[in-house]
Parts: sequence; C-alpha cells; structure tokens
Amino acid sequence: MSDSDVVQIQLERHESAVTVAHVTGDIDLASADVFRAGLAESVAACDALVLNLDGVTFMGSLGFSVLVETHRETERRNVRWGIVAGSSPISRPLKITGLEQVLPIYPSVSDALDALGEGR
Repeated sequence: MSDSDVVQIQLERHESAVTVAHVTGDIDLASADVFRAGLAESVAACDALVLNLDGVTFMGSLGFSVLVETHRETERRNVRWGIVAGSSPISRPLKITGLEQVLPIYPSVSDALDALGEGR
C-alpha cells in the first residue's frame, strides 16, 4: 500500500465558519473506519461542512455508507453541509446509486461554499 492509497482528511476553516474537509486516497474496507471517525469529528466541531472528495481515488460501498451516516448526523445536529465530487471517480457511482438525489452534492468547493453562505 502506498501513501497515496491511505485516506487522509485535511481541514481548512473559512472566515464564515465553514469547514472544508479535503479527503484524499482510497476509501475501502481498510480505511472506512478512519474516514468515518474523521467525518464524525468534523461534524461535531462545526456548524457548516464542505466535504471535498475530489482527491478520492476509490470509494467502496462502506465509504458510501459513511456518507449516508454523515448525512443523518448532520441533520440530527443541524449542521449545514455539502459534498464535492465533481471530478472524482465517485461522482458516477453517486449518480448510479441515486445518492445524488439524497445527498447535497456540488460540482466544486466554491459552489458548495456559495450554497452554504461563504460567498455572500
């Protein structure tokens, strides 16, 4: 396993209190728990979250389950959030599975920031 295969989450805080979580690497059986824990921690610590998945090279079914769990948790905590998957390999599976109808998906980080109030 190379370093590029390991899932990593880097947080970036914007002026309007929106946190952008930049995710890179593979999200599979071996890394889904790290992904889940990182998202749970991010959701617990912010009022608005943009999850940038453009750096994700692979996402297995557990990763998609984590997205659904996170969506439920953001609703429970009243956290505004959005997912950016415009150019990543997971954008097509999001469409095929119908998750794009359920999850708040945006084509870019700037679009998500605008929707969550960053640009205004």
